[in-house]
Amino acid sequence: MEKLLQQACKEVDSAELFKVKSKTIPVSFEVNRLKSIDISESEGKALRVINKGKIGFSSFTGSEDFDLMVEKAAVISEFGSEASFSFPEKAKRSGKEKINIYDKKVVDKSIEEMVKIGESIVKRLKDFNRKLRCDVTILKDYSEIEYFNSRGGNFSYNKTAIAYSVMVQKIKNQDMLMVYSSLESGKDNLDLGELTSEILENLEWGEKIVPVESGKLPVIFTPKAALVLILPIISGLNGKMVLKKISPLTSQKNKKLWSDLLTIYSDGTIDFAAGSAPFDDEGVEMKRVPLVEKGEIKNFYYDLQTAGMAGAESTGNGLRADLQGEPVPGISNLIMEEGKVSFKEMIKDISEGIIVDQVLGLGQGNIISGAFSNNVQLGYKIEKGKIVGRVKDVMISGNAIEELKNIAALGDKSKWVSGKYKFPHIYLKSLSVSAKK
Repeated sequence: MEKLLQQACKEVDSAELFKVKSKTIPVSFEVNRLKSIDISESEGKALRVINKGKIGFSSFTGSEDFDLMVEKAAVISEFGSEASFSFPEKAKRSGKEKINIYDKKVVDKSIEEMVKIGESIVKRLKDFNRKLRCDVTILKDYSEIEYFNSRGGNFSYNKTAIAYSVMVQKIKNQDMLMVYSSLESGKDNLDLGELTSEILENLEWGEKIVPVESGKLPVIFTPKAALVLILPIISGLNGKMVLKKISPLTSQKNKKLWSDLLTIYSDGTIDFAAGSAPFDDEGVEMKRVPLVEKGEIKNFYYDLQTAGMAGAESTGNGLRADLQGEPVPGISNLIMEEGKVSFKEMIKDISEGIIVDQVLGLGQGNIISGAFSNNVQLGYKIEKGKIVGRVKDVMISGNAIEELKNIAALGDKSKWVSGKYKFPHIYLKSLSVSAKK
């Protein structure tokens, strides 16, 4: 890596090289039977250069000629953006010394063990109802990451991930009930019972279909559904969106916008969380970044380029979606602080309302403005403080930036969703609900 950088710097003023090597093994069950076992390995490098004050980029996999990649990056830099940063010097951590993101047990977990886990999930669900159709994926991943730049910045780390995901379908006449749940961690400590118990509970609640009237109703969002409300906030706090003045939150820093109950932070230092690492993808220390405290915006999140343009410092959120693109501002792990009210207490407080657990079309509304309009894929009706059945043909709509001003309560237990989001239940006193007649 160092020799390649030296080679690159004969052609350009400065450069960084980011390398990822990974091995992924998914074991998949479809309609209750083992369908496939795959093993995929990949390796690639991404080169970013600064030449004559402008940024160039190229990426490659396998044994592609490195000289050609340097040439591509140099040519692209002629038309690239003005660099508002320099590559960081030697990477060092000033905060938490060690972040645990590697578990040898994950690496050593055999395919036979993974198959047995999948079989046990299917068996438990089938024992509950023989007519269920279960799709299950047990996945493990091992990655090696290396980074070097021409100013002496360098780091490397190994990272593991293991995930169980389950989709259950129950078909009766013209009705299909679909329940999805998943668990993910960097450590081999996933609770199989927790996963299946949640699914079984949802199946029991969804056994009966009940009508609901259109109007303004109390709504509880489960952790799985919370992104409907939080996705616009994530987008609005992105430093790139703020710089472009696209975000409605651009001039709102240090202003009170939402309920006192709302506190959100980005934190890449949580042991075994999906978004954790000692450094971001451009050599800046990962840390905890307060974004919203008691309803007030405290920080936007930046990578090196957007931070330089904003006259700020990178928050350690320079992340790559893949090796095909440059780092951009991204969320490592997003945490919403818990409240003090249990899910059961929320339900007891509602005389008539709904619970939203799964939605269709997440992110398809106007995320920038905060507007959302989503069909409820899985939701339940509450009557007189009890869950009485499942709702169908129901849509919720509103504006997240406005709705979060009126949080009635947050749950006292949060859950990881999609590996890097941790949310409690969110209880809104009033939200627009539309039901098809």
